[in-house]
Amino acid sequence: MKRLFYLSFVVYLLMFAMVSCGDDSQSSMSAAPEPTAAPEPTFNLVVVDALGRQVSFDQVPQKIASISPTATEMLYAAGGTAVLRDRASNFPSEVNELPDVGSAYDPSTETLVGATPDLVLIEALTQARFAPMFESMGLKVMAVKAETATDVTTFISDLGTILDTSDIASAKVDDINSRLESLESSDSRSVLILISDQDRNLYAARPESYTGLIATTLGMSNKAAGLPDSGPFPGYALMSTEAILMANPDVIVTLTPAPEPAPRLSQTITQIPPFAALTAIQMNQIVEGDVTLFLQAPGPSIVDAVEFLQESLQTIKK
Repeated sequence: MKRLFYLSFVVYLLMFAMVSCGDDSQSSMSAAPEPTAAPEPTFNLVVVDALGRQVSFDQVPQKIASISPTATEMLYAAGGTAVLRDRASNFPSEVNELPDVGSAYDPSTETLVGATPDLVLIEALTQARFAPMFESMGLKVMAVKAETATDVTTFISDLGTILDTSDIASAKVDDINSRLESLESSDSRSVLILISDQDRNLYAARPESYTGLIATTLGMSNKAAGLPDSGPFPGYALMSTEAILMANPDVIVTLTPAPEPAPRLSQTITQIPPFAALTAIQMNQIVEGDVTLFLQAPGPSIVDAVEFLQESLQTIKK
């Protein structure tokens, strides 16, 4: 009997100990701190645009108005898209479906503000005056430019960072750089790149212009160096017949803005009597440039323009 009582007492103690341990375990579990949610990532970026202005971003822009052909090509090269364009932006082809603000030189502010973009892209050389105007309307503005090949790749990279598409932008930059590096840049011939207005005045692209950059990239010597900007084409200098005769370049590149069947400047320039004495005309060293590549679309297509010029120069050498 005593043994039975003793065994019962031991069993009771064991059960009490187990219950106590269970309670302690539950108490310990309930006291554990709850995990805290990870902080949401923040987007805080500041870039310096082509006008030297600091432009800050606290989120990735979703609605971009690109109102310059240069800006539009850079935007799409960086992997972005636009909701609004200027009338001259036509590359890539998909942008032709977008509504436009009219001319890049005189855009409709009503259309621009009505689209409520969270970023407006402009071109620094021709549209700098719009930056303070648009900002006074509550719009965020960023300027890009394409005065050098480095400008082109830099702003494509910047846009890739802003849009969180750096992988696409980097691939495009690598493609541009590798293609430019593969081109021969040892053509030391002198050149004039000429364009005519409706009054048949002739203007030469200065080395500082985007068009002049195309020839400089190949190592050519631009005979318009040192001339002042003048006339309706930014980066071009008015040249008289006498000035062209004195320059007497080895090569003449002509640009004809008017669509065919309007005669090409490369044809009509040979019919100006004094120009018969020019070396370029005597040696048939005349290239008709692609207006889209040389004049209308400064930006990522610079590599296409340089390749076009090199191939054309190789052709007329033969």
